[in-house]
Amino acid sequence: MTNFQDAPSKGPDPPGTFSDRTGIILGEHGLHALAEARVAVYGLGGVGAACALDLVRVGVGHLHVVDFDTVEASNLNRLSFGFQRYIGQAKTDAFIDAAKEINSSIDIVGEKFFFSNDTASGSIARECSVHADCVDSLGPKASLIAAMRRENLFFISSMGTAGRLMPERLRLGPMASVRGCPLARAVRQKLSKMRIPLDFPVVWSDEPAVKPLPQERRRGIQGSTPFVPQTAGHFMASWIVRKLLEDAHV
Repeated sequence: MTNFQDAPSKGPDPPGTFSDRTGIILGEHGLHALAEARVAVYGLGGVGAACALDLVRVGVGHLHVVDFDTVEASNLNRLSFGFQRYIGQAKTDAFIDAAKEINSSIDIVGEKFFFSNDTASGSIARECSVHADCVDSLGPKASLIAAMRRENLFFISSMGTAGRLMPERLRLGPMASVRGCPLARAVRQKLSKMRIPLDFPVVWSDEPAVKPLPQERRRGIQGSTPFVPQTAGHFMASWIVRKLLEDAHV
């Protein structure tokens, strides 16, 4: 039996940069393509925070993040930059601080913007080549999707992840193929009335969701775990990176 206390120490890894291990997979051309890329993430909840931080970690050079909310204690169970020190701060500010700890040279625009049906299209960062819709509210989400689809922008959208426990039931595919997601059904109905094609990619779960905790005169409180929202964010970030590499012919 090996005595681990007596085993020779391997010692620390050789000095390097945060992108060394990524470069083994993507190569220098891939790293350069990501460093030059511009990506926008709308909504920094459980899904959007994971997606945006993945893009930081993989070496995307320019990010535009949009959210109006602040970090609350109830966010810490699923927010990838959810730490006690950020409670009360704007999510955009907290995200930028966390991102700079990973890659101090990244260029980030943080926009505190309230999404509504009428203003969602005004949030679009048109200098970006790929977009991630991680908005939670139904009306603004549909309005944002409609605006991006009308402009033929490259984007991916997240559907419902609250009230779920099983990340293995997440799927990635065209909106038209989604089944078993109430949020996707409601979004699809709104988009159909606006005559928006359902050919854009989405991440969704076919796991039945636990019903929200009811409240008087307010929308019910949604249950959440770290597993499904963050995994959905990983799905989205991976799709975005593959799209960027494809465009760069990597």
